[in-house]
Amino acid sequence: MAPPKKKKGKDNRYYLQHDIPPVDTVVEEDKLQKKLVLARETGDWKMEAQSLMQLGQLMKWRGREEQGDAYQVQASAILRVHTFVEEDEQSD
Repeated sequence: MAPPKKKKGKDNRYYLQHDIPPVDTVVEEDKLQKKLVLARETGDWKMEAQSLMQLGQLMKWRGREEQGDAYQVQASAILRVHTFVEEDEQSD
Protein backbone atom coordinates (compact mmCIF):
# COMPACT_ATOMS: atom_id res chain seq x y z
CA MET A 1 0.00 0.00 0.00
CA ALA A 2 1.35 3.42 -0.97
CA PRO A 3 1.95 5.98 1.73
CA PRO A 4 -0.57 8.83 1.80
CA LYS A 5 0.46 11.91 -0.14
CA LYS A 6 1.45 14.93 1.85
CA LYS A 7 -1.06 17.71 1.81
CA LYS A 8 0.34 20.84 0.35
CA GLY A 9 0.45 23.65 2.80
CA LYS A 10 -0.06 27.26 2.03
CA ASP A 11 1.06 28.24 -1.45
CA ASN A 12 4.20 30.28 -1.03
CA ARG A 13 3.98 31.98 -4.40
CA TYR A 14 2.87 35.57 -4.39
CA TYR A 15 1.58 37.38 -7.40
CA LEU A 16 2.05 41.10 -7.65
CA GLN A 17 -0.70 43.01 -9.33
CA HIS A 18 0.65 45.87 -11.40
CA ASP A 19 -1.40 48.66 -12.84
CA ILE A 20 0.33 48.58 -16.21
CA PRO A 21 -2.12 49.06 -19.06
CA PRO A 22 -1.75 47.07 -22.25
CA VAL A 23 0.31 48.79 -24.93
CA ASP A 24 -2.62 49.11 -27.33
CA THR A 25 -4.61 51.22 -24.84
CA VAL A 26 -1.60 53.48 -24.27
CA VAL A 27 -1.22 53.96 -28.02
CA GLU A 28 -4.95 54.60 -28.42
CA GLU A 29 -4.92 57.16 -25.61
CA ASP A 30 -1.99 58.95 -27.25
CA LYS A 31 -3.81 59.04 -30.62
CA LEU A 32 -6.93 60.45 -28.99
CA GLN A 33 -4.94 63.08 -27.07
CA LYS A 34 -3.27 64.22 -30.32
CA LYS A 35 -6.65 64.28 -32.07
CA LEU A 36 -8.05 66.38 -29.21
CA VAL A 37 -5.19 68.90 -29.43
CA LEU A 38 -5.62 69.16 -33.21
CA ALA A 39 -9.37 69.68 -32.84
CA ARG A 40 -8.86 72.47 -30.30
CA GLU A 41 -6.25 74.17 -32.49
CA THR A 42 -8.46 74.07 -35.59
CA GLY A 43 -11.67 74.90 -33.73
CA ASP A 44 -13.39 71.70 -34.88
CA TRP A 45 -15.85 71.26 -32.03
CA LYS A 46 -17.34 68.03 -33.40
CA MET A 47 -13.95 66.31 -33.50
CA GLU A 48 -13.14 67.72 -30.05
CA ALA A 49 -16.36 66.31 -28.59
CA GLN A 50 -15.79 62.97 -30.29
CA SER A 51 -12.22 62.75 -28.95
CA LEU A 52 -13.36 63.62 -25.43
CA MET A 53 -16.13 61.02 -25.57
CA GLN A 54 -13.74 58.31 -26.80
CA LEU A 55 -11.15 59.23 -24.16
CA GLY A 56 -13.87 58.98 -21.53
CA GLN A 57 -14.87 55.53 -22.73
CA LEU A 58 -11.25 54.40 -22.81
CA MET A 59 -10.60 55.65 -19.27
CA LYS A 60 -13.72 53.91 -17.97
CA TRP A 61 -12.69 50.69 -19.71
CA ARG A 62 -9.31 50.93 -17.99
CA GLY A 63 -11.02 51.37 -14.61
CA ARG A 64 -10.56 55.13 -14.20
CA GLU A 65 -14.22 55.99 -13.69
CA GLU A 66 -13.77 59.56 -12.43
CA GLN A 67 -11.40 60.57 -15.20
CA GLY A 68 -13.67 58.96 -17.79
CA ASP A 69 -16.70 60.79 -16.42
CA ALA A 70 -14.79 64.10 -16.52
CA TYR A 71 -13.97 63.65 -20.22
CA GLN A 72 -17.55 62.72 -21.03
CA VAL A 73 -18.96 65.70 -19.12
CA GLN A 74 -16.67 68.00 -21.13
CA ALA A 75 -17.86 66.39 -24.36
CA SER A 76 -21.50 66.78 -23.32
CA ALA A 77 -20.98 70.46 -22.51
CA ILE A 78 -19.40 71.12 -25.92
CA LEU A 79 -22.19 69.27 -27.73
CA ARG A 80 -24.89 71.05 -25.72
CA VAL A 81 -23.47 74.51 -26.43
CA HIS A 82 -23.06 73.99 -30.16
CA THR A 83 -26.27 72.04 -30.66
CA PHE A 84 -28.45 74.73 -29.12
CA VAL A 85 -26.57 77.50 -30.95
CA GLU A 86 -27.25 75.78 -34.29
CA GLU A 87 -30.93 75.28 -33.44
CA ASP A 88 -31.28 78.96 -32.50
CA GLU A 89 -29.67 80.04 -35.78
CA GLN A 90 -32.01 77.82 -37.79
CA SER A 91 -35.13 79.12 -36.04
CA ASP A 92 -34.25 82.79 -36.77
